[in-house]
Amino acid sequence: MLIGQLLKPFGYLAIQHPYKWVVDWLYPCILASISIALIALLSNTSKLVEPNGMIAMLLSFVQSLPGFYIAALAAIATFGRLDIDDILPEPTPKVVIKLRGRENTIDLTRRRFLAMLFAFLTGESITIVIFCITLISFGSELNGFIYNGTLVGHYIYSTSIFMLLLFTYQMILATFWGLYYLGYKLQE
Repeated sequence: MLIGQLLKPFGYLAIQHPYKWVVDWLYPCILASISIALIALLSNTSKLVEPNGMIAMLLSFVQSLPGFYIAALAAIATFGRLDIDDILPEPTPKVVIKLRGRENTIDLTRRRFLAMLFAFLTGESITIVIFCITLISFGSELNGFIYNGTLVGHYIYSTSIFMLLLFTYQMILATFWGLYYLGYKLQE
């Protein structure tokens, strides 16, 4: 049960909505693929983990975000307007929650949606920070890893860079979606 509670911030990904997968997966995957192609064409991928490389710069940007996301989460949790607790309009995002051993599908309010979004962004940004630190620490050794005469490390390294970019773009797009809701939709 404890591991389920620790992973709960990632429950945002389980929200059911017809278009949410586009923001969560399609756009980030396209952007990560374009980025990987550009990196492969214009640069040496082993330079990504150098002290002034792309991953170090990404780390310096992302490491400040968890605090801002937590502040946004606190603001959403204590926001005083009553309409924030209204159910979102159609197509209403839904989530399955387990209550007293039974699964229930519930419609999301603006507050619950935004709280889930910013809890997810906090968890994802912390995960990206740890992932960046790991790649900076072990990326160059991993890139040259040979197993049974095959350079498998390069494939693992390239896949890791793609995953990092995918989750970074996912975080950026979800942040802009959250800013849209906070800046515009709550004022309607």
